[in-house]
Amino acid sequence: MQRFIIYLTLTICIILLSVPSVYAQQTIITMPSSDVLPGGEVILKQSNRFSPFDNGFVSLTPQIIMGTGKDTEISIGAGTNIQSQDTSVKLNLTAKKVFKIKKSFRLTVGGNLNPSLTEGRNPDSMIYAHGSYLCKKTRTTLTAGGFVGGQGQMPSLTGAMLGIDQTIIPNKLRIVADYVSRNESWGSFAAGLKIRPEPTTSITTAVIIPNNSEDRVAFSVSISKYLGKVIPEPVKKEPEEKEEL
Repeated sequence: MQRFIIYLTLTICIILLSVPSVYAQQTIITMPSSDVLPGGEVILKQSNRFSPFDNGFVSLTPQIIMGTGKDTEISIGAGTNIQSQDTSVKLNLTAKKVFKIKKSFRLTVGGNLNPSLTEGRNPDSMIYAHGSYLCKKTRTTLTAGGFVGGQGQMPSLTGAMLGIDQTIIPNKLRIVADYVSRNESWGSFAAGLKIRPEPTTSITTAVIIPNNSEDRVAFSVSISKYLGKVIPEPVKKEPEEKEEL
């Protein structure tokens, strides 16, 4: 059943191919990362984004991220965007598969689907692929890849995504940054810190600078809580031995 949900979500994303709004999975800041949970393990995440400039806005996105085994992961969330003129709500559905090619290199393929619950329009979504390389000497992870998207059945946008994750204090502090290309309102450069005050809690703070003069500089704060293995793996029943007569 878990495999079916993953394949169904990815299929929907490939068919609809639209633009990403909010990433509801494990991310560097705004772009998906190559991190993946083992099967049955769960993270609860609260992502908040706000801007005090111009008319300002506040975006609140609670979500649940679950590893589904064999280096696959899905997440479900609901994003509420509050502005002075209106409020909109979107579902955030994501799925990804990570291929661990070598100890230092990973290839990630995934998709996002964001149907609106308050507006009658085609969903925002995308499919993407990127590679991540870990330099063990410097504890630096570099990520580069691309995506296609658009609102509707045919892709209308393409772009690149770049990311860097630098460990400063192992399991305590990292400096992160990512960039999404093109000039659309979602295109941006983001930089910030990932702080882990205790082993099961992670806090990410960042500033997001758009590459579109019509958009606004925003700030992001997200808190993730690792719950551990919540869904146990099915136990295989051993065949019963037949009694000999």
